Amino acid sequence: MSKAEISRPPAPAALSADRVADWLRRHPDFLTDRPELAAILTPPPVAGAGGTDGPVDFGRFLVKRLQRDLAIARRGERTAVDGARRLVRQQAQVHDACLALIDARSFEHFVEAITHDVARTLRIDAVGLCIEAGDGQPNGRTRSGVNLLPCGAVNALLGGPEAAERCRDAVRAERLLYGAAASLVRSDLLIRLCIGRGAPAGLLALGSRDPDAFAERGGRQQFRFLARVIESTARAWLNLPG
Repeated sequence: MSKAEISRPPAPAALSADRVADWLRRHPDFLTDRPELAAILTPPPVAGAGGTDGPVDFGRFLVKRLQRDLAIARRGERTAVDGARRLVRQQAQVHDACLALIDARSFEHFVEAITHDVARTLRIDAVGLCIEAGDGQPNGRTRSGVNLLPCGAVNALLGGPEAAERCRDAVRAERLLYGAAASLVRSDLLIRLCIGRGAPAGLLALGSRDPDAFAERGGRQQFRFLARVIESTARAWLNLPG
């Protein structure tokens, strides 16, 4: 016997049908973990009328599996389509709200458009335009409708100086943000406003009675765009540097 024959590993034992059947009996979930193999296996004959002791109808199993997968795919498709429609609807609403802000005839009208028209157009329950008051100035609401917050309130509400926004799904009524509408708010989206160099910190507060109104991340991009329009328009009205 040559050295090559001595070093060669032994050939694996041939698999017999009985060995395969025995292995499958000990691993009954084999096809569950590898469902793609079910599509290439030859199904057994249909079970006869003699009862449940006949052969398994594997073909019917495959059909039912395909029907189930198709139903799942259709549900996913409907969910995706409904979500896309909601985003398109929301985008149109935000664009209409932005046009109302741009068409404002005065700064007071501009603030009123934010706190009233935006809420109605976006179909949410409360909108607050908030600015931090200077040291020694009282908190509350200006005659034009701007909410005055204590110094440092914007960072505290957003969770830090680096945070640009915050979505909250369990909100206690905060009159400093929403005034008389605070009791309606169950969820909100807070977006930092940077109106101009030297201007106090600002906040756009969007509140809803729907706990999941702002849960969809894709829709928040539209509200960020609204906040940027508010910044630019306010900067122009107040003649502030960017």
